[in-house]
Amino acid sequence: MQFAIEDFPVRLVALDTLLPGDNRGVLCGERLGWLEATLVAAHKRPTLLLMHHPPFTTGIDFMDRFGLADAVALGEIVARHPQIERILCGHLHRAIDCRFAGTVAGTAPSTAHQLRLNLSPDAPLRFMFEPPGYQLHVWREDGSLVSHTAVFGDWAGPYPFRAEALDHSPPINTRRK
Repeated sequence: MQFAIEDFPVRLVALDTLLPGDNRGVLCGERLGWLEATLVAAHKRPTLLLMHHPPFTTGIDFMDRFGLADAVALGEIVARHPQIERILCGHLHRAIDCRFAGTVAGTAPSTAHQLRLNLSPDAPLRFMFEPPGYQLHVWREDGSLVSHTAVFGDWAGPYPFRAEALDHSPPINTRRK
């Protein structure tokens, strides 16, 4: 079920983490071997790695029990391949980002319900009718990825924004001291 899409300036590599009948994510030796070979084959192409289960723990204990079982082995591969710009995942029904093996891994919100954000140990799993959401990833010509998280629904607006009011703002100092 793994595949790579080569048709864009950024390479899309999808890695299957599903094991039928199990809620945990699993990466067997065959899948990890395929990933290593696929990354080596285009080691200079910027790459987005797509998978269902995130390779990091979130602090949502109940869901972390059903995380990716082989995250350490995946991390070793990812760390060897700096062309991996981002790891894009699902499974958690929340937008969550985490530094992982030299890149950023993140989950998208659900297009249905969201998991309740409760970081208390052993908190029961609950879902909320927060707005369903999605992520839009924009690959820029300068080789950077910009990710937007948005929600579905009918919301008031858009309203005009007085951009001329910003013209009198002092410049932002972006240099570190």
